[in-house]
Amino acid sequence: MKLGFLNRVVYAKVWELFVLFVVIIVAATVYRVYFSRAVALTQVCERLVEIQNDEVADMFDKLSGDAAQWLKEVNRICEVRRPMKEQR
Repeated sequence: MKLGFLNRVVYAKVWELFVLFVVIIVAATVYRVYFSRAVALTQVCERLVEIQNDEVADMFDKLSGDAAQWLKEVNRICEVRRPMKEQR
């Protein structure tokens, strides 16, 4: 009788650990996917700012059509991602 109770307790603990590992793996995966996208977008925005401030900056002023629309959208997304600076 005592051995059956012990087996049930050990079985329950094993399931608790299994569920805990699954939760940790899911949380780590979600965090990594989110963090990777945030880092990639930050790098794109930083590179775009470098290009716009570089010697080819005047080229961006001459864009029209789809390229100009794309550039405006990217700049809008990058502006949303930048933290607001406190004004004193």
